[in-house]
Amino acid sequence: MINYADYDFYISEYKGSLSIDLFNSLIVKASREIDKNVNKDLTETNIKRLTEREQWQLKYVACELCDFLNNSGGNSGKYSFGADSISIDGVSISKGSNIKSETQINKDKKSILGELPLSLIRYL
Repeated sequence: MINYADYDFYISEYKGSLSIDLFNSLIVKASREIDKNVNKDLTETNIKRLTEREQWQLKYVACELCDFLNNSGGNSGKYSFGADSISIDGVSISKGSNIKSETQINKDKKSILGELPLSLIRYL
């Protein structure tokens, strides 16, 4: 299995702030998420066939997904199901504004994955 970015790229190009240990655990998940959303197997040979810009885009999206997974995409529990608020007998309870619904998380993730090179997501 290939991880699509390394910590050096994450720090120097992407300007991320995760620790190396956290990055290393999240890049595996981020790379597998990319695998599920591209139109071909991303072997080392296929990656080398991408243009330099497309390779950069692939790495950048992998880094974005690491931050996304850390912030709201499943690791931190900052998402919820169901209604945003309920009211019973005049007492109202609202979820915190920093909690995202599963629908919003999927929308955000799809937006990030949409930044992959067109050659990898065309026909999906």
